[in-house]
Amino acid sequence: MPRLVVLAFFLVSLVGSPAVAQVWKPTSASVTFRAKMFGTAVEGSFKGFTGQLQFDPTTGLGSMTATVDARTVDTDNTLRNRHLRDRETFFNVEKFPVLRMKSTRLEKTSTGYVGTFDLTVKNITRPVRVPFTFTTEGAKGTFAGTFSLNRNDFDFGKNTFGMSETVTVSLLVNTVTAPSQ
Repeated sequence: MPRLVVLAFFLVSLVGSPAVAQVWKPTSASVTFRAKMFGTAVEGSFKGFTGQLQFDPTTGLGSMTATVDARTVDTDNTLRNRHLRDRETFFNVEKFPVLRMKSTRLEKTSTGYVGTFDLTVKNITRPVRVPFTFTTEGAKGTFAGTFSLNRNDFDFGKNTFGMSETVTVSLLVNTVTAPSQ
């Protein structure tokens, strides 16, 4: 029996203890997007970001969930904003007021990190890969990433004449470390 205890201790010391992901509390965020309409860039943003971020920058492991309020979509064009919010072919915010992301995998790469997320738009969930960076300064951290998606994967815009299929989304989330429990 004592040999078994020594062997178990030895194996645990070889493997090491699992890394504990730090909790990062969002303090501000920027969620922007860019698409083209008849070849001209259309840019917009969302407000109402909420998130739960647990992340270990040493290993790249953790979990992340985030939402934004679809009703806050803003392209600096009142008519376009109304179409995006109200039309069934676009966000249809009365029926689908929230956009959601939930990590299914996070990993460290040679240039930063990459996360695989389930992105839900209009109750349609698809996986997206998001390369991102994470920088710290003391107790503050910043997550920054950009990814592209095909709007048709989310039944967005249907056959809108002149609208590009590709939408580029950029996320910038400023955080502070949350107190340990």
